[in-house]
Amino acid sequence: MWPQTKKEFRLNYSMEIRKVKPTELDQVIALLADDDFGKLRESVTPELRIRYKRAFNQIIESEYFDLYVMHDGEGLIGCFQIMYLPHVSFGGTFRGQVESVRIRSDKRGQGHGKELMKFAIQKAKENGCGIFQLTSNKDRDEDAHKFYKELGMSATHEGYKLYLDH
Repeated sequence: MWPQTKKEFRLNYSMEIRKVKPTELDQVIALLADDDFGKLRESVTPELRIRYKRAFNQIIESEYFDLYVMHDGEGLIGCFQIMYLPHVSFGGTFRGQVESVRIRSDKRGQGHGKELMKFAIQKAKENGCGIFQLTSNKDRDEDAHKFYKELGMSATHEGYKLYLDH
């Protein structure tokens, strides 16, 4: 259903952004845990490993979800998940919703996050999305929110979540 581009996205400074490989799940989990919020909720226990693997497989097998990674030639330094969501509002426009955006802590502040997000926005456009959206935890420092604003995004809504036991 979705147009898939075969070209890789390579940055001038030897970075590659591509779909995650099945063998990279542990590296993605490590990226997610390398964050003030992620370190409190991400870990690899036998029970969680099963849940991570199930979610990972569903993401990579679905035409509506993708998980991308940024590679510097030695290992993964960034990731994001994008969901292509059909909506009945806005004239049936698809939305590209991004989650789990991470740049490895020792690589932050070097422009990698900006390139990763530009790539995510381009993927949303290529896949017919009319809206690109994400949430950023209110407790993140102002620099994180400023980062998204500098990419042209606006804080247009107040979000609510209810964490369910599972």
